[in-house]
Amino acid sequence: MANSNLVSVIVPVYNVKSYLRECFDSICRQSYRNIEIILVDDGSTDGSGELCDVLAASDDRTTVLHKENGGLSDARNAGLRIAQGDWISFVDSDDYISPVFIEVLFNACRDTGCQISAVPFGKPFNDGDACPLVESLDPVAPAKALPSPDVQRLMLYQTLDTGAQWRLYAKAPLGIDPFPKGLYYEDLASVYKIIHKVDSVAVVDCRELYAYRMRSNSIIRQEYRHIKGESALIIADRLYQDICNWYPDLSKAAASRCFSVCRMVYAQIPMAGVSESDLKDRDDLWNNLSTFRLPVLKDFEARKRERLAAFFACCGRRIFSVFCSACRLSGLMQ
Repeated sequence: MANSNLVSVIVPVYNVKSYLRECFDSICRQSYRNIEIILVDDGSTDGSGELCDVLAASDDRTTVLHKENGGLSDARNAGLRIAQGDWISFVDSDDYISPVFIEVLFNACRDTGCQISAVPFGKPFNDGDACPLVESLDPVAPAKALPSPDVQRLMLYQTLDTGAQWRLYAKAPLGIDPFPKGLYYEDLASVYKIIHKVDSVAVVDCRELYAYRMRSNSIIRQEYRHIKGESALIIADRLYQDICNWYPDLSKAAASRCFSVCRMVYAQIPMAGVSESDLKDRDDLWNNLSTFRLPVLKDFEARKRERLAAFFACCGRRIFSVFCSACRLSGLMQ
């Protein structure tokens, strides 16, 4: 296989035995055949690691890497280090992909000359539900090459998602260990930096290429932990500084995205019965939100939910906390 056209599909695996075979089978059925599949067993304890070995025996394009648990970022980075292809795709092990997913994204890069192609978002579905995807190239619209600053704007305003998994990358822009180990929200921390390295991105407006499973125990839906607040603050600070330095005219968009991630995490901290550490996290997050609330409120390009949250933030911390508590109970504003 020529490495110039070989696509390395990296699948981080951690305690997903119930979903892994469906994910693996969807990759094996790709119409684009010139792929290698890298299953990275990130210290699974539910038998997923053993299942990786069984699945690998059924398709000789598959390599299994067993490692100690280090988190999603560490698993992706480990897979990237052993990848043989010059093109890289990441697929989460509880999701699955259309049989033309790789072909569509590879053709998009080939036809536009871009080093990265993407779909705006996966097609979300609740665990246990079916999620039909496109089966051929016919329903898929041609890719459009967008300048990187335009892509950054779309991501910051959350019209184009930051998920690393619904993209195809030339290997070079990824560099070495692009995902930050030890932080949550690793895609938000890394994808904008990768996009900054290229001139343009080929966007394919078809969500029915990637099935994105909504699990009740996903990181976003788990109870609050200190690492969530710490990650949100570190990432928001770095993102805002980088975007303002690289694209000064996107400072309002950066404020909107930073407000959004900190607002989401702030809302997860219970109103009562929390530790001193959690109280400090809430103070730090509030200070961040206070910095961005007025610019977001005045930004008519910001999402309505962010402007609504910014309005309540401008009313003071107590009212904003009640607003967040109500949203958390109702399941809104995720």
